[in-house]
Amino acid sequence: MRTIYLDELFALELAVDYFLLLGTAKVCALPYRRGRFLLGAALGAAWSAAGLLPGLGWLRLPAMYPVLAGAMTLAAFGGQRRLWRCFAGFLGVSALFGGAVYAASLIRGGGRGPLRLDMRVLLMAFAVCWAAVSLLYRGGAKNTRRRVLDMTVERAGKTVSLRALEDTGNGLYDPVTGCAAFVAEAGALVPLFPARDAALLRGPPDEAVLRIPGTRLLPYSGVDGGHRLLLCFRPDRVTVDGQVRRDLVAAVAPAPLGTDGAYDAVL
Repeated sequence: MRTIYLDELFALELAVDYFLLLGTAKVCALPYRRGRFLLGAALGAAWSAAGLLPGLGWLRLPAMYPVLAGAMTLAAFGGQRRLWRCFAGFLGVSALFGGAVYAASLIRGGGRGPLRLDMRVLLMAFAVCWAAVSLLYRGGAKNTRRRVLDMTVERAGKTVSLRALEDTGNGLYDPVTGCAAFVAEAGALVPLFPARDAALLRGPPDEAVLRIPGTRLLPYSGVDGGHRLLLCFRPDRVTVDGQVRRDLVAAVAPAPLGTDGAYDAVL
């Protein structure tokens, strides 16, 4: 008879559930709020561990899985619009990961005997599932219709209005905060900064970051595959089509983004 240690089970479930929530955020194109994801994962891990205690076996009944999934979705993504999409995405990623674990277990076990679940199996499943999630995200992004949205950005008591091209294929995000990043032309953002910083916004970002307080560098990959840096800052307030967005940071593009002037930012 195999002995199951609750602390080991909790740690394993915590890692798996955190990955599932991370994959859900990628599929649904949501910012990586790691603290919220850790909270949702801890809830799932505690639920699984409690289900092994005497008198609490009902927590592990199949009928309780949707309840647990809903609670984890609410903990990780509460406050997002169309929360049902997050719930459906979480169920889909969970099913995909379960299939990947099953396939990896068969490969590790040579297709014979009981399924073998160990760290190598989990790592194989993670890799397969993440690759599939990335393909789904890119495929869905290409089929999404683009729109130009009204955006306002506030910083230090100053406000600018922008026309932002909605590009769901934009995977740029700030690795420091985990927030998604929109890119705006330097000329459109100049009114947010003192006059002395206007030239700096249009110049090399590695020089500007040393002279403009509250800015940092944001790495990104260009269309040619090369790695570059953009100047980045956290606005005091951002609204998109009248809705306040607290999950965005601003990246500064030294050159114009479009050729026809239809937009001056990419969201």
